[in-house]
Amino acid sequence: MAEQGSAESICPKMQVMLAVSHSIKGYPKPSVSSRNALDWIITKLLRPCCKKEYKILILHVQIPDEDGYDDMDSMYTTVNDIRSHHKTEKQKGLALLEYFVKRCNEAEVDCEAWLSKGDPKLVICKEAKERQPDLLVLGSRGLGTLQRIFVGGSSSYCAKNAPCPVVIIRRDPSESPSDPLDD
Repeated sequence: MAEQGSAESICPKMQVMLAVSHSIKGYPKPSVSSRNALDWIITKLLRPCCKKEYKILILHVQIPDEDGYDDMDSMYTTVNDIRSHHKTEKQKGLALLEYFVKRCNEAEVDCEAWLSKGDPKLVICKEAKERQPDLLVLGSRGLGTLQRIFVGGSSSYCAKNAPCPVVIIRRDPSESPSDPLDD
């Protein structure tokens, strides 16, 4: 057993950080872009002979509402309402992460998953700086120029600001769902 530990310290696992999101329809349904990004990692990056040499770090960033109370009317909430709502939101985020962890387990790849709150593009870069992955993988929704201006593309921001190499998995237009709420 000591040999395995020393072998990992000599040649540590390659850490691939994957930032995931839920579909517009909501939790726990993963977005098409996030599913595509994980599929790319599993089918293109990992080789069957080398799966044990990788660890996928899965991050989901939840976006808090501007007043900090998410979808609740802050004038009529109690402290218990807020605690209950935050617990529910956390459970929804964990349910989303469960999908990605299950897929990694099926592919026999080591993984770690966690939730964070804030502006996704800023949190992703902050977490990448702290965790120091070898590679950051993001799915792209394929927003047009105008949409990126108003919505703000996390993948574009991370490509410019992350402290590690970034791979953006672009979606083929034919993969776009007919109903935008399915993404």
